[in-house]
Amino acid sequence: MRVDLTSGGEPTREAAGNSAATRTVTAEPQPAELAGRRFRPDIQGLRCIAVVLVVLYHCGVPGVTGGYVGVDVFFVISGFLITGHLLSERLTTGRLSLSAFYARRIRRLLPSALVVIAVTVVAARLWGPPLQSTSVAKDGIFSTFYLMNYRLAAAGVDYQHIDGSPSPLQHFWSLAVEEQFYIFWPLLIIGVSLVFRRRTRLAIGTLAVAGTAASLVVSVVVTRIDAPLAYFAIQTRAWELGVGAILAIGTPALLRLPGRIAVPAGWVGLVLLVSPAFVFTDATPFPGAAAALPVGGAALVLAAGPRRHPDGVERILQGRVVQYVGRVSYGLYLWHWPLIVLAPALLGDGLGWGGKLAAAVVGLALATASNVLIEQRVARTRFSRPRAFILGGAMSVVVTVAAVTIVLLPRGELSNSGPDGRLALAGTDLSGLSQLLTEAYTAPHLPSNLVPSLTAAVDDVPPTTNNGCNADFLVTTEPPCVFGDPSGTRTVVLYGDSHAEQWFGALNTLAIAQGWKLVSWTKAACPLADVLLTNAQLQRPFTECPAWRSDTIAKISALHPDLVIASGSDSLPGPAYSNAEWSAQTVTTLARLQAAAPTVVYLADIPTPATNVPVCLAAHVKAPATCQFPARSATPTVTVTDQLAGRHAAVIAAVVSLGVPVIDPTPWLCAAAGCPVVVRDTLLYRDATHLTQAYSKALAPILGRALDTVVRWMKS
Repeated sequence: MRVDLTSGGEPTREAAGNSAATRTVTAEPQPAELAGRRFRPDIQGLRCIAVVLVVLYHCGVPGVTGGYVGVDVFFVISGFLITGHLLSERLTTGRLSLSAFYARRIRRLLPSALVVIAVTVVAARLWGPPLQSTSVAKDGIFSTFYLMNYRLAAAGVDYQHIDGSPSPLQHFWSLAVEEQFYIFWPLLIIGVSLVFRRRTRLAIGTLAVAGTAASLVVSVVVTRIDAPLAYFAIQTRAWELGVGAILAIGTPALLRLPGRIAVPAGWVGLVLLVSPAFVFTDATPFPGAAAALPVGGAALVLAAGPRRHPDGVERILQGRVVQYVGRVSYGLYLWHWPLIVLAPALLGDGLGWGGKLAAAVVGLALATASNVLIEQRVARTRFSRPRAFILGGAMSVVVTVAAVTIVLLPRGELSNSGPDGRLALAGTDLSGLSQLLTEAYTAPHLPSNLVPSLTAAVDDVPPTTNNGCNADFLVTTEPPCVFGDPSGTRTVVLYGDSHAEQWFGALNTLAIAQGWKLVSWTKAACPLADVLLTNAQLQRPFTECPAWRSDTIAKISALHPDLVIASGSDSLPGPAYSNAEWSAQTVTTLARLQAAAPTVVYLADIPTPATNVPVCLAAHVKAPATCQFPARSATPTVTVTDQLAGRHAAVIAAVVSLGVPVIDPTPWLCAAAGCPVVVRDTLLYRDATHLTQAYSKALAPILGRALDTVVRWMKS
């Protein structure tokens, strides 16, 4: 598609021939004036700095805690170059060819990206963690079509997958942001140019400034509310590309910038864009206003570069090594992260930051090869536009088919024995359960009829997870959430965080059998304790938690239930609160529940392993004992299962002093010998901290008898 943007009857160069007397489309500066210089070594140097910051950050090099700002530098560069190219074509020909623009994008970016996606998907299948290959293949599909940023934005507030392993393709989110910008920005330029034919630069500049300002405001606001969305979304990142676009539009003015201003501006810009890499951390609310430092720094360096100044920042940016890394920066960005993520699985051991740097050096070698064998070769090959689109589409289809095939393929042997007997606890007392746990711990194995299977464990969640009855981070109120026997004469409420929700299977089984109406109101990462925590994913105080807590307790009071069963995680806040503070605040909430219901029972937290159990078992099929763990220590020393020494006991003691009955499920998961992770045919944990619903349901008779001992009406 080529759109004619000529002014009135003014001839274009194509229409008027190639005579020296041919008039230009407008009186505005032509491309040479627009760019200042045909080649900008400072831009290549900025690419080097950007990719090095990102790589050092991903490698975990000490001190480089905010190296993620390198991505922001890339955004500014992209906005600058793309706008410059579009404006150059407009001023040269009076037209903008969308087909030519997108064909250039395909040739420049797609081949290397698709090669990396394909290699990563296959490598993850062959050598990566067994349970991750399907997820990586799906990531490959999202990356191929430049949608990875929104996949990650959704996962960022998905509590059930917070502890999942990082995807070797998650770095494609930034490429997705750029490609999404490349879709709408040329269309906006065309629209403005059609309306404002004689004042094109001014109109496009006004649009860029307005759009950049609007996106910046959105970024600041959304960062405060929903940090994952703000980090990955185009609407909150567009302003960074917009800053580059404004610089490109204003280049003729920058050409007139005197050296006494340009030189110090460049040096100040370099300091501004590099310093956040050593000051910012993962806890820094970002992007928002904080991104103004690296973005502003990159903008100053670019603004200083249309004309060469001997004393300018280009003195260090034009070095041979810097230029070389800048030249292969695209490939290095693509290759380094999959190598860092997959190397530990391939080598069978974790990597320190030194090992990750070694993996990044391999990535540099692959980037060099990609530059020579793919990028340069494609650049030298003359493709017609239709052929570029056909080849790009064909390559995308091939990668997608490969990824879908991997999703559909069976995942191989994830058991080391034949089928085992079913776990049935209907007639089993605590002594019998302890014997089963002891046998499972001393002779661990993975049966072929494991329930749920290792691949299905991550999705073995209560229905409350997917129907709004385990409130997401941003939710403060819930629907009625009635389960069990909706017409039951007794009403039981399950209340707390996801460590309360994990008991849904057991309680719903009991409710159906006993004719209770079960109401399940829980909220992800919202503790039972009456505190205001900082949510690591939202990167701000978790204000939705106390709001939900108050709203839900009010609804419980209005419901007049017969029984409230409250539970929550011991370790959720980490060391932010002492055991005494945490216990006291837990009692505060339980006291409010006592005022809302005649009977309240506290179901204490479970002992938890030190690892994601299904992932661990998949990696140690022949040695499942690797994934077991010792019983919670009764001593004041810190153990694997009680990272905050004494907290479990302190909370129980405080609750007992309030007069609330306590049920401690520790004997249901651990024997004196230790804590198994598989009992007969049943997997106990779906991740590192939650029970499977299979085991929760199996424990229904055990929980029922425990409730019988503390709630009188259940025996009547």
